[in-house]
Amino acid sequence: MSARALFDAALSAARDWYGSLPAAREFCDWPEDLVWADRAAFHLPAADLIASDPGQPNATSAPLMAALQTLVPYAEWRHNYTADEVGQDFLNRFCWCELAGPHGHFHSDSARLTVGYWGPGLYYPPHNHAPAELYTVVSGQALFHAEGEADLTLSPGDTRLHQPNQPHALTTTDHPVLTFVLWRGEGLGELMRLSA
Repeated sequence: MSARALFDAALSAARDWYGSLPAAREFCDWPEDLVWADRAAFHLPAADLIASDPGQPNATSAPLMAALQTLVPYAEWRHNYTADEVGQDFLNRFCWCELAGPHGHFHSDSARLTVGYWGPGLYYPPHNHAPAELYTVVSGQALFHAEGEADLTLSPGDTRLHQPNQPHALTTTDHPVLTFVLWRGEGLGELMRLSA
């Protein structure tokens, strides 16, 4: 199967996952302006962990997890922090890619759909961004923190909403976490930034 076909299959699985989650459907419309962007692959060590140690899915999320695993060799995996900011161990076991959005494998100006992975025993410090964000957990488990709200432990099928510019953070303990994340609103092309 070609890389393009794998991305098409992953996008289809992501849409099915989106459709299964009332919180996702309420958060934003599925983007209808998707255009294949043919972005080059970029490998990061943490991407290999998505294939080998993604955490446990549930029955509904398993097809999306499997589809995302097929993208490991072909996706443009990214970091937007430095080792000085978050430590080298964090960078070795964290990565994300933009499936769809202003800089995604599928271009969209109406939404941003990203995949994020954190290995066990990591703390993702408080960060923020202008768009509102909905985390959905595909596999594994993590403790999600958001300023002004109670901490929540999320497992497959659970979601967490972050308002525009609301600082939020994440902690993994014994499990990794694989997430599918939706952004809406102004500033879809910006990067996450650590909160002051």
